[in-house]
Amino acid sequence: MILSILTGAMIFTSCNGSTAKTVEKENNNALNTKDTIVKVEEKIVKDSIYIDSFFTDIANTIAGIDNNFAKTRKLGFNYSNQVNIQYSIFQKNKLNPISNWVAERNLVPADKKCKTLFYPLAGADFAYANAFFKEVDNYILVGLEKPGYLPNYNSFNNAAIENYRSHIFNSLGVSMKSGFFRTNSMRVQFSQKYVNGTLHSLLFYLARSGNKIRKIGHFILKDDATLRSTFGTEAMFSPGLDIEFLTSDNKVKHLYYYSFDLSDVNPKIDNFFKWVSSFGEHHTMLKAASYLNSRDYFKKTRNYILNSSNLIVQDDSGIPYKYFVNGKWTINLFGIYKRVIPLFSTRIQPDMVAAYKDTTKLVTAKLPFGIGYNTAFGETNLQVFYKK
Repeated sequence: MILSILTGAMIFTSCNGSTAKTVEKENNNALNTKDTIVKVEEKIVKDSIYIDSFFTDIANTIAGIDNNFAKTRKLGFNYSNQVNIQYSIFQKNKLNPISNWVAERNLVPADKKCKTLFYPLAGADFAYANAFFKEVDNYILVGLEKPGYLPNYNSFNNAAIENYRSHIFNSLGVSMKSGFFRTNSMRVQFSQKYVNGTLHSLLFYLARSGNKIRKIGHFILKDDATLRSTFGTEAMFSPGLDIEFLTSDNKVKHLYYYSFDLSDVNPKIDNFFKWVSSFGEHHTMLKAASYLNSRDYFKKTRNYILNSSNLIVQDDSGIPYKYFVNGKWTINLFGIYKRVIPLFSTRIQPDMVAAYKDTTKLVTAKLPFGIGYNTAFGETNLQVFYKK
């Protein structure tokens, strides 16, 4: 548009008897303007694919992927070999079957697409969030564990680095094998000296998913439901984490992690939900959620999810089935649901057991992957609810 206007101006001046020198000057101005536009366009493209090489190297080091930092420090290959073997199994048994199933089922139809996934009680579980909802731009994960912060790697000798990243990888073992984090284990594993929160595991999964890091920011949620960035010592203990990353196909996305108690007793819960709502329409995912949404003291979170979500993907540990039989939801049941593990024996849902026997609601009893608590029985159940 700017170039068209300038070209028109040059023609107008020439038609009014301008000298050749004047026309030449105008042409030079146009060329300068064109050069400026090209430079601006190049800067936009460059900025859009910008990555932070140090943070990306650290994420790759944690994930056992070759990078400049690992080469400079001459780190060995034992860790990388171990991770490659275990993660390949994880991809084959979990992530790839989930991604294929999502595509085959057209899990998110065109009229339900949106930019944000809300994943309460997630901990550091970016891997499954990304497998089920690869197309969203914003991932909002919530857990009780602190975000943590990156240590000073220059103070680490190689033995310390190997110890550090081995602790991270070990903390992810149950998640990759069974499909969920153990709450008590996370409290121990994410409260160590250097593995001091979810950040390290999130970087592992981001790198292993082929992403590059653009920015790592810390924040607190203000009383008006907006964010305030924190730095230095304050950032080390802030509850919020914003990782901006670049996907393998050069899309800029955000992974937000917030350490927050989602029970009704939290006086800041309404403010928190106001912040989540600021992202606009969203999907919700609930997996291995300790059946908290069935409890009386989780009423606000349960109601928020039901009122605000256009699509909910969960296993039986999420919101009880009885809240979806009010005519407001299209119900799709997958897998097998006949029992719960002994730890949650009181949380069996007879109405959902009956629903799983109803062929009009049960889409298929076969799922090509296993996640959730019932993998202990060799069973998986999944419910997908679409808001009408």
